Amino acid sequence: MPRPKGSRNKATMQENIPANIDELIASVTAEIEGLSASLKDKKTELKKLRKDKIKADKLLAEQQAEADKLRIIEAVAASGKSVEEILQMLGN
Repeated sequence: MPRPKGSRNKATMQENIPANIDELIASVTAEIEGLSASLKDKKTELKKLRKDKIKADKLLAEQQAEADKLRIIEAVAASGKSVEEILQMLGN
């Protein structure tokens, strides 16, 4: 009876397992734990940066509003009209 093809080339389980498998497992586990800690730190940093960005955007909007108010006041002063006259023009 002929042998099935490739039966001579099959590797046994013992040939595929490296001799230092425990060391490899420990190394990979340590690397994963290190990356997990790093990921946690980066997430914390990202959260803080997002909060800082929100504060900065709010401050920038307030500064822009103040600049707009100042520009309007300067325009009113330059027009030579009274506040009542300007309010009447805006009311129409």
